[in-house]
Amino acid sequence: MAASDGISEQDKRRALANVLDDTHFDGADRLRSFLTYVVEEEIAGRGADIRGKTVAQDVYDRDTSEGIDPENVVRVDARRLRQLLELYYEGVGKFDPVRLHIDTGGYRPRFEPATKGIQPEPRKSEKIFWLPLTTFSAGVFLGAVLAVSFLPVTSERDSGSKPDNVAVGKLDLLRNAAIYEKSPSALQAYNLAQQARVMTFPIFDLQRQILVLSVFERVIEMDATYFGGYAGAAQTLATLSILTPELQEKSDYATAAMDFANEAMQLAPEHGWSQSAKSWAYFANGDYETALTLGRRASQLDPADGAILDFLGDVALFSGDFEEAVEIADRLSLLESSNQRFANRNISGAAHFHLGEFETTIARFEEAKELGDPLSAPSLAYVTASLAALGREPEARAKLAELELAWPEVPVDAMLKSIYRKDAHAAAVIDRLVALGWTGPSQETAPSQ
Repeated sequence: MAASDGISEQDKRRALANVLDDTHFDGADRLRSFLTYVVEEEIAGRGADIRGKTVAQDVYDRDTSEGIDPENVVRVDARRLRQLLELYYEGVGKFDPVRLHIDTGGYRPRFEPATKGIQPEPRKSEKIFWLPLTTFSAGVFLGAVLAVSFLPVTSERDSGSKPDNVAVGKLDLLRNAAIYEKSPSALQAYNLAQQARVMTFPIFDLQRQILVLSVFERVIEMDATYFGGYAGAAQTLATLSILTPELQEKSDYATAAMDFANEAMQLAPEHGWSQSAKSWAYFANGDYETALTLGRRASQLDPADGAILDFLGDVALFSGDFEEAVEIADRLSLLESSNQRFANRNISGAAHFHLGEFETTIARFEEAKELGDPLSAPSLAYVTASLAALGREPEARAKLAELELAWPEVPVDAMLKSIYRKDAHAAAVIDRLVALGWTGPSQETAPSQ
């Protein structure tokens, strides 16, 4: 226990300071406050009294009358805090003499001396699921998002339909001026939210989702009346629910996603983004029909918003409505040019695979690669499976080798099973890989939808 761990208050505060100084916590003010609070309570001898309710009241200044269950938000933030602590001690903090932990099931911090030069194995319940290696560090990613938040953005309503550039510029100026009249921080929150939306895809990158959630959390702190912060947080939390294998944590994320989506709907029900956020939250909670209904409504409210179309395409794809997924993804206005916000070519490629149109699948993913669209391990898996289905075995084996080289630790089978409504749709891809000799790092405990 903390009272008899033999670690001085000075060393505990130094351990806290080291963690907070890490770039993983840049922009995550609420998590910083959470961690500081529980450490100070522990040092003061009140660690045994830390509860979700006390954190919600003392750190977040929230109660149940605000519409979002405060203790559920605390549970979600605690999960994220554990993940960021794990990232820190796997990286720059691996040689810290004292380590700070928050064990699953509570919020009381625990300190332990670390054996220099040895990285202890994370507890099974605390491991991050299929956390891929990325080409950029977490700090660089978040710093880039924060930096571009000060750049002018083009509204999503106009980005897909290519209207007159002068008209778009005037509309942007008018919108920005109107938001600025509310407050400078409101305009900054708006810009930051638009930049975070750009970084949402590919959805299979868990580390990306954790960091994007931190950005949307920052948006909410900057302007609590702006619906976009809640809508973005809802979509990211829903994605985390889909990707997380532990049942309780899946449930916490899914519940929090619905809470934030409801908040967005309260603030701006007429906006397509709010409807899209609630659609994705319903998908994470297993209500596929309602998810499709709300996603279609969102696309009608804002038919040129590529992010809305992507989420609707994903709902249709993973629910098994492949024809609708193709129709949504293959809209000419989005296929005519490259825009990294849009994952439509990936959605189209996957949907064509399930329709038995393997040549089109390969073509779509090749277009995505050439145009710089977001790619992930499942992208290569679909191309590999398509080549195998066409009897082009040498090419399929070469593509499988590329997959294993690029993402050696990513359990593609568990990823697909976790997001498809029916296991048979995931198996249609996985079985092709296995027939080629693939024995990827499957996560057998990942639940299926």
